[in-house]
Amino acid sequence: MNQKAYFLSVLVLATIISSCKKEKDPEPIVPGVTYADYGQLKVGNYWIYEQFDVDAAGSATAKNIFDSCYLEKDTVINSINYVKMIKPKPYAMNEKDISFLRDSLHYIINSNGKILFSSEDFTTIFETSYFLAGLEDTVCQIINQMADKDLVIITPAGTFTTSNAKEIYTMYPAWSTAENPRNLHMRYAEDVVLLLKHFRFSYQIRFM
Repeated sequence: MNQKAYFLSVLVLATIISSCKKEKDPEPIVPGVTYADYGQLKVGNYWIYEQFDVDAAGSATAKNIFDSCYLEKDTVINSINYVKMIKPKPYAMNEKDISFLRDSLHYIINSNGKILFSSEDFTTIFETSYFLAGLEDTVCQIINQMADKDLVIITPAGTFTTSNAKEIYTMYPAWSTAENPRNLHMRYAEDVVLLLKHFRFSYQIRFM
């Protein structure tokens, strides 16, 4: 596999992202206001995901590959309560990816202050970052923003009303042979959490 193909195949899963810029901090909590639960951040909850390939006609083929994640315990970081989530690392199934998450109003936020989802804020760009193939080789710009509010989707697991925590990958010229821009869709459903995660030709469906 050549270098460009390798970077494109793992682009969405990369952890080496630089020049991040958070566009907006979460709003302060307003007493008495409640929002729909898209996080289900309760210790003991777990999810199993099945992977599918999707052809150009939209037909899905199960890969018989399953991933799982679970909420292990509560923890306090900088005097703020979080829930510890453990899940396998893609392409490294013997390794674990650990994150710490919390609800804040209608936002789901990690311990680094990154907004992962909002059920209400569909105008703010939460973060702009860049993926690098080297110190002076920028592969793409990545923008995180909500989209597709209350979109109804049909999956093998059922029919759900979802909102999309979308990542837009705009490729730089040297890498523009890939589909440009590329969109990563992470569709959440109320009381179900992250239901569907997909590029154009592959996706994961969540089962409880």
